[in-house]
Amino acid sequence: MGQFDSIKRDPWMVEQHYLASTREKEQEFADPDALALLVGPAEHRHHYRGLSRDWAHMALELAVQRYSGGEPMELVEAYADYAFAQFARHFSAYPATSEQLRPWVSDEYRLALWLLSLAVLCGYPERVDQVLGWLNQDDERSPDLLLHRLFQRLGKAYPGTSLLHPEPYGALLESLDLKGPAQHDALMHYLGQWYANAHGCYWHERHIRARSDHLGYWAFEAALVAFLWSVQGDALESAPRFYPQALVERAHYRRLGKQFRDPETARREDAPGWPSGTPCPWPGYYVCVERMVGEQVFMHQVPFPEIDGQVVHWRLSRTF
Repeated sequence: MGQFDSIKRDPWMVEQHYLASTREKEQEFADPDALALLVGPAEHRHHYRGLSRDWAHMALELAVQRYSGGEPMELVEAYADYAFAQFARHFSAYPATSEQLRPWVSDEYRLALWLLSLAVLCGYPERVDQVLGWLNQDDERSPDLLLHRLFQRLGKAYPGTSLLHPEPYGALLESLDLKGPAQHDALMHYLGQWYANAHGCYWHERHIRARSDHLGYWAFEAALVAFLWSVQGDALESAPRFYPQALVERAHYRRLGKQFRDPETARREDAPGWPSGTPCPWPGYYVCVERMVGEQVFMHQVPFPEIDGQVVHWRLSRTF
């Protein structure tokens, strides 16, 4: 097994095709003539709307390919940020409602989910507001319950009382209201059906085509749910290969959950600390405010101890 095959994250990625496709995209981004058209006078921009949109989509594809090819996560995050910059440039240059993402169109809905997922998992909270602004919310077809729940978790408002695309997102939406093994099972069910339900997407089955433009297959939205709803990583170790495990692990490593906390977790973790003798309010890992003793595990209703006969305070570090 060569080095590329040992580090690639997508099992269908072929080194020769990966290098050719990413090199071609890099060359296009470096083309001074194309750059000049994109940043040219405003009165001429309407001629290049398609080029501008394609440029942004190509930047996102390159970021996904870099992840699939096993590149270091720091590099993947840089490519993701470049993709966001290109979408920001495009939507700024073409601010009309007709240019916004239409969530009732399945491909554009999926794109919105990918962008939102990468904004959170790559640690760019300011991009969340941008993604929200890029969505067409004025059309009567815009409201969607899954987007509503995801943005709500992030402290943002998006309308929705029903699901625009029950297939394939019904299982993902269902998982939001479940706990423990039931939530895990719902996510596993979603991941198990994910690729088959993606039939018709422009990137579906690219790995079996002669063209060297395979991106990799990733259910980024499932990773977003697992991260925001604190589904334990070890519970998804057996998840199908479409689950971007490295992206979630990186997000946890950087403790991005501190940036995107649900209200209940925020209330618990922001508490000033409980004094010795107080029954533990939530099971989890606690640290002592006054002493450097490292994380200690306390179960529900177990009294917090004193240290060396002194009353100290215990603060929640993380839940199980």
